[in-house]
Amino acid sequence: MKSTIQITTEDHVTLTATCIESSNAKAVVLVNPGTATNTSFYLPFCEFLVENGYHIVLWNYRGFCESKTTELNVCNYRYSDIGRYDMPAVIDEVKERFPNLPLYCIGHSAGGQQIGFARNRDKLDGLIAIAVSAGYFPYMPLSYRIKANFFFRFFAPITLALFNYVPAKTFNFMEDLPRGFAKEWGAWCSEKHLFFSEKFYGQSIPSGAYKDFQAPIYVFSADDDEISTERNISNFWQHVSSEQPITYKRYDSAAFPKKSIGHFGYFRKTNKAIWQDILEVINRLHFNDGVKE
Repeated sequence: MKSTIQITTEDHVTLTATCIESSNAKAVVLVNPGTATNTSFYLPFCEFLVENGYHIVLWNYRGFCESKTTELNVCNYRYSDIGRYDMPAVIDEVKERFPNLPLYCIGHSAGGQQIGFARNRDKLDGLIAIAVSAGYFPYMPLSYRIKANFFFRFFAPITLALFNYVPAKTFNFMEDLPRGFAKEWGAWCSEKHLFFSEKFYGQSIPSGAYKDFQAPIYVFSADDDEISTERNISNFWQHVSSEQPITYKRYDSAAFPKKSIGHFGYFRKTNKAIWQDILEVINRLHFNDGVKE
């Protein structure tokens, strides 16, 4: 059964989520998308998890897709609002709706990057972090580094000056970006350690974030991911600590049907072997000792 959920954040922004219920569900899986990624991209993967006995809550952040409730050129959204306000609101809503079921989170890119900002992250029984790393430009492959620098150093500033938002969708880059999103995102990616840099951590980012996870964490990455390179992964996860293990799995893209995974291929039907691995991790969390008593 599929239903639409309206969620109000602490700072009074309305978000929209889709809940897909499974018969006799074992747990709930919250799917946090990557920044400026169309929500529907994740639907086939979500339906796979539903078929295997899990309720799914799929949603998007303020200003994007079905959660866009205002014109971007007049809003004051910041990138860190995702973790400060959006994620906590959705976690609270899911726990209120399904209080007796464990809650696992699959975070893609920013969907796993910012979960440590959430005040209620202790409500999660497990985190599966897909392509989650620092996004330091110099540690990306040259071709992608050129694209990223063009976007954040030229395209974004010029279009912000002209329109007060970034019309990225018009040029097939990604979904459109509010001013605060683009500026903060670009600033983070200019630092080796992302928001763990002393420029942000303990300043705009609260001290202690990411230091007190209470649940197991699984980190999935691929050797051809243009953003989550080995150095970017190291520069992010060295700052994260949990009472439970942090387990890493890195894929050899050459072993997959199209010889590629990249930053988004984890959720493509051609790479269903990854879906199966994610399902096995969720099952392990559920049936072993990953569920907090």
